[in-house]
Amino acid sequence: MEFLFFFSLTGVVIVTLILKFDKKQTVKVNTVLKETRNVPPLFMLKSTEQKIGVLKTALRFDDVPQNMAGAASMSNIYNSQSENNRLSKVQELKLLSSKYNNGQISIEAYNQKLDELLEQVQSQGGSFEPAC
Repeated sequence: MEFLFFFSLTGVVIVTLILKFDKKQTVKVNTVLKETRNVPPLFMLKSTEQKIGVLKTALRFDDVPQNMAGAASMSNIYNSQSENNRLSKVQELKLLSSKYNNGQISIEAYNQKLDELLEQVQSQGGSFEPAC
């Protein structure tokens, strides 16, 4: 009889400890979930960074002449139609980036718009090839 009482008391203590541990873990998991709710997915961020890099390269985003002689030679290299298309795509990229940085669009929408812009740039063919 004493063994029955001892084992039942030990069982109650073990169940109580398990329930306390479970409650503590539930609180920890809920805290982590609340903290990560506003964090964008890592792979989507990496994908977005890669798309921006490809777009900047394809649009020669940083290809700005430093002086008037450079500007004259640039106008001879690129015809005005493809240059206007390139500049409009650069403006679209800047607008998208500013909207995302200001929190006006989500990363999902930003990523989708970058996909569309990248598809438009790639469909233009040779007119947006990177400068060598």
